[in-house]
Amino acid sequence: MYSKKAAFTLAEVLITLAIIGIVAAMTIPTLISSYKEKQAVSQLAKAYSNLSNAYQMMTVEYGPINTWGLKKAHVGTDEDGKNIYNHDSPKLVATRLKKYLKVARTCELDKICFYGKYYDLAGVQLTSTIATSDNLANREIPPEASFYLNDGTFVSFGAWNDGSNGDIYVVLPGSKDAILGKNRFYFNMNEKGVIPFGMKDSTHYASFETYCDPDGSVSNRAMLGQGCTAWVIYNKNMDYLHCRDKLSWDGAHSCKEAE
Repeated sequence: MYSKKAAFTLAEVLITLAIIGIVAAMTIPTLISSYKEKQAVSQLAKAYSNLSNAYQMMTVEYGPINTWGLKKAHVGTDEDGKNIYNHDSPKLVATRLKKYLKVARTCELDKICFYGKYYDLAGVQLTSTIATSDNLANREIPPEASFYLNDGTFVSFGAWNDGSNGDIYVVLPGSKDAILGKNRFYFNMNEKGVIPFGMKDSTHYASFETYCDPDGSVSNRAMLGQGCTAWVIYNKNMDYLHCRDKLSWDGAHSCKEAE
């Protein structure tokens, strides 16, 4: 007695594997991208919490920062027309803030600290403002006002705007390059606290409407992506990378909500 058993032919197996491969090639990149975005949202929330808590403890000890006598960074130009900066204010704020953060290392003068390249939200490469060999007087951001936290977050203070507020940005852990609106995010530090750029009805800081659009055209490329910070923190997504034209503070706050 003989019995026939059902079996797949080699051709059928190969066709099935090919189909699985095609489906995987189509879905895996999307899944990886979604995971990276969720990871960035979580990392930014943590960085914002750490900076805000450190700010509160700093001002308890030293008082409101608008009473510190901080001065505007830009103080004039030299005989060659180059800008001259006073770095005392960002260095002082960074030194005091670091006391309440878990800092792994502080950047040093004439030593490379962040090795990656800088890009705007549209992918256009920017010139880094943290130079390592120029005259310190002509450098907008002093290396000493930048540092790494224990979790790998890069923190850097920008030029102090006046006696009451200055800009600060973070590059999230594990970032090879710094891309505005993806892994590099801006805040303003003033007497009210650490304020994310791109808040609703923001007038002083980069707005979400103008400076958080991957297809946007702005005169200052270094600002394209600065307006995304508040969106990520409060809406817990980076959907402006996928359906920007459907999102607004007064409308849909996610691609799914816009459907």
